[in-house]
Amino acid sequence: MPDVDPFKVGFLDEGLFPDSSAFDHTIGHAIRMRFDEAFEAGELDRPVDLVVRSGKGLPHGTARAVCDAWDALAAEGVLVIIGPGITDNCMAVVPNFEAGRVPTINFPGTTRSRGRYGFHYQVGALYGDGPLIARAMAARGFDQVAVIRDRSPIGEEYFAYFAEECERSGLDIGVDVKCSPVATNLDSEVARARASGADALAYLGFGGVLVDLSASLNSAGWDPPRFTTTAGMHFYAKGEADREVLSGWVYVDQVDEANGLLTAMLDRYEARFGDRPFGPITAAMYDMATLAVLGLRNATVHTPEGVLEGLERINQVGAALGGAGTVMGFGPWERTALKGPDYLVLRQMKGQTTVRYSA
Repeated sequence: MPDVDPFKVGFLDEGLFPDSSAFDHTIGHAIRMRFDEAFEAGELDRPVDLVVRSGKGLPHGTARAVCDAWDALAAEGVLVIIGPGITDNCMAVVPNFEAGRVPTINFPGTTRSRGRYGFHYQVGALYGDGPLIARAMAARGFDQVAVIRDRSPIGEEYFAYFAEECERSGLDIGVDVKCSPVATNLDSEVARARASGADALAYLGFGGVLVDLSASLNSAGWDPPRFTTTAGMHFYAKGEADREVLSGWVYVDQVDEANGLLTAMLDRYEARFGDRPFGPITAAMYDMATLAVLGLRNATVHTPEGVLEGLERINQVGAALGGAGTVMGFGPWERTALKGPDYLVLRQMKGQTTVRYSA
């Protein structure tokens, strides 16, 4: 084979990983495995280098740090960028990718991260999670729900769609309590929610407070039926003690044992790396790497603009994330990656594991 330069694909880390080892075991393995498979199978005629840049973003850092990391990747000459994933940070980098003209596959819940160069792979859906749990609450026969939500763009967008579905489903929102997305004590918020006399509780937010919220519920001796969004997917990153505290939440997830593509991918992952990470992040990273591979393969020319056109030509490709039959793709001015009736599923936390939930 002649000596060829690799394709460069960027990954924008929001400051979540203290070192490269933590990145590799959480995200890097899945992305690099897909890139290796593409080269080994002849999908691509050259290997792919993954270029990682980090900036400590919101809610614990700053939007500027994430924007600087995006600019650094663009300056490296990457053809497509994967990330960021937190809604606040994704909204912040929209001007960067629209001005810098490098296609960016971001993975928040918000629709506000989309653009000419912004491709949205939905790890959660601020417009879909709330209605799904509202319908599940209505199916249980609840009349009134108490809401605790982040005081943030995530909390605002979640609440707007949740409230609309509550109205359609005949659910009354008895109280709407806002909290800091970095709070560590939610006793007062729990007391206000409990005093409303609601039949059930909904938490709408990023999920950073979910363990502390659960601890406050336990401390108050209040055990309402509790529902949350894809904030519940933080469960997979928690230790045993935190998982016990979280037990009982019904939440929106995107992993499903019935998805054969997920099972097959995890089989290959386990054979290569020796562990089997059942959870949304590994599947999502593998899928986004697939989108990057197909964008490169379909590119009209190997420039960022050509890869943008390549991404727009992806259609009906099977996804590892989501229920069986979930597919992904884009189109001219179509920026929603995951498609299908079960790309969001309901699960319930039970001790150290989660199980599919049905009302």
